[in-house]
Amino acid sequence: MANPKSSAALSPDEIVLMIESIAQDHLFIETLETRHSDRLDFHDVSVWGVKEALQAAFDAGMRAAGGTSKKAARRAPKTISVGKSKSNAAALQA
Repeated sequence: MANPKSSAALSPDEIVLMIESIAQDHLFIETLETRHSDRLDFHDVSVWGVKEALQAAFDAGMRAAGGTSKKAARRAPKTISVGKSKSNAAALQA
Protein backbone atom coordinates (compact mmCIF):
# COMPACT_ATOMS: atom_id res chain seq x y z
CA MET A 1 0.00 0.00 0.00
CA ALA A 2 1.35 3.45 -0.89
CA ASN A 3 2.44 5.82 1.83
CA PRO A 4 0.15 8.81 2.42
CA LYS A 5 1.41 12.15 1.12
CA SER A 6 3.93 13.69 3.49
CA SER A 7 2.88 16.89 5.27
CA ALA A 8 6.26 18.34 4.23
CA ALA A 9 5.52 17.86 0.50
CA LEU A 10 5.85 20.96 -1.64
CA SER A 11 2.87 22.51 -3.37
CA PRO A 12 2.95 22.82 -7.18
CA ASP A 13 3.68 26.55 -6.81
CA GLU A 14 6.58 25.84 -4.45
CA ILE A 15 7.99 23.31 -6.92
CA VAL A 16 7.88 25.90 -9.72
CA LEU A 17 9.65 28.43 -7.47
CA MET A 18 12.33 25.83 -6.60
CA ILE A 19 12.94 24.99 -10.26
CA GLU A 20 13.11 28.68 -11.23
CA SER A 21 15.50 29.35 -8.36
CA ILE A 22 17.82 26.55 -9.51
CA ALA A 23 17.73 27.91 -13.09
CA GLN A 24 18.59 31.41 -11.89
CA ASP A 25 21.25 30.43 -9.34
CA HIS A 26 23.13 27.81 -11.35
CA LEU A 27 22.36 28.47 -15.02
CA PHE A 28 21.85 32.26 -14.86
CA ILE A 29 18.54 31.93 -16.71
CA GLU A 30 16.27 34.83 -15.79
CA THR A 31 12.94 33.10 -16.46
CA LEU A 32 11.69 29.73 -17.65
CA GLU A 33 8.75 31.32 -19.45
CA THR A 34 8.72 30.96 -23.25
CA ARG A 35 9.23 34.37 -24.81
CA HIS A 36 9.13 33.35 -28.49
CA SER A 37 12.55 34.75 -29.26
CA ASP A 38 15.67 32.70 -29.91
CA ARG A 39 17.74 35.37 -28.18
CA LEU A 40 15.62 35.06 -25.03
CA ASP A 41 14.65 31.37 -25.09
CA PHE A 42 18.00 29.71 -25.84
CA HIS A 43 20.95 29.96 -23.48
CA ASP A 44 24.62 28.98 -23.49
CA VAL A 45 25.40 27.32 -20.18
CA SER A 46 28.57 25.78 -18.83
CA VAL A 47 28.80 22.07 -18.16
CA TRP A 48 29.65 22.83 -14.52
CA GLY A 49 26.53 24.98 -14.28
CA VAL A 50 24.42 22.13 -15.63
CA LYS A 51 26.12 19.75 -13.18
CA GLU A 52 25.45 22.09 -10.25
CA ALA A 53 21.82 22.58 -11.32
CA LEU A 54 21.26 18.84 -11.60
CA GLN A 55 22.88 18.30 -8.21
CA ALA A 56 20.70 21.01 -6.66
CA ALA A 57 17.58 19.42 -8.16
CA PHE A 58 18.64 15.99 -6.94
CA ASP A 59 19.34 17.34 -3.44
CA ALA A 60 15.95 19.09 -3.36
CA GLY A 61 14.28 15.83 -4.37
CA MET A 62 16.13 13.93 -1.67
CA ARG A 63 15.06 16.48 0.95
CA ALA A 64 11.45 16.34 -0.27
CA ALA A 65 11.51 12.54 -0.09
CA GLY A 66 12.82 12.65 3.47
CA GLY A 67 16.44 11.89 2.63
CA THR A 68 18.95 12.99 5.24
CA SER A 69 21.91 14.02 3.11
CA LYS A 70 22.12 17.49 1.52
CA LYS A 71 24.96 16.29 -0.66
CA ALA A 72 23.86 12.87 -1.81
CA ALA A 73 25.77 10.37 -3.94
CA ARG A 74 28.57 11.94 -5.94
CA ARG A 75 30.61 10.19 -8.57
CA ALA A 76 34.36 10.41 -8.51
CA PRO A 77 35.73 12.63 -11.29
CA LYS A 78 37.10 10.87 -14.35
CA THR A 79 40.85 10.87 -14.77
CA ILE A 80 42.46 11.21 -18.16
CA SER A 81 45.75 9.65 -19.02
CA VAL A 82 47.56 10.54 -22.20
CA GLY A 83 50.22 8.24 -23.52
CA LYS A 84 51.93 5.62 -21.40
CA SER A 85 53.88 7.95 -19.14
CA LYS A 86 52.78 7.85 -15.51
CA SER A 87 54.17 11.35 -14.99
CA ASN A 88 51.83 12.71 -17.71
CA ALA A 89 48.81 11.10 -16.04
CA ALA A 90 49.87 12.44 -12.66
CA ALA A 91 50.33 15.93 -14.08
CA LEU A 92 46.85 15.86 -15.61
CA GLN A 93 45.30 14.84 -12.30
CA ALA A 94 46.95 17.72 -10.43
